[in-house]
Amino acid sequence: MEFSVEWRVTSDIGPDWIGSYRTIDFYLNDYTLNETNFCKKLKNKLIDSIPIPNESKYHVITGDGDITLKEKQLEIYYDWEATIPYDNPSKSKEGKILFYP
Repeated sequence: MEFSVEWRVTSDIGPDWIGSYRTIDFYLNDYTLNETNFCKKLKNKLIDSIPIPNESKYHVITGDGDITLKEKQLEIYYDWEATIPYDNPSKSKEGKILFYP
């Protein structure tokens, strides 16, 4: 089974929304995990480590990552990009970090 995460931070104003917000979802294969204490800990570590802002004025930030177990620690290989709606991505990053749940 694959363990992964996807996140999105919307801009203040977009094609079908007003107001910026952040969503973070964890998956086992195609199954979306419920918000358990374990997922909350991972979510907080992810927000602090990458970092993922709570809101964004101009950019829509989308990212995803694959999470694996390595030497009794969870490791995530991730990438994200920031785009002004209807434009090409203007910022992006990829990397690998260790989690300590």
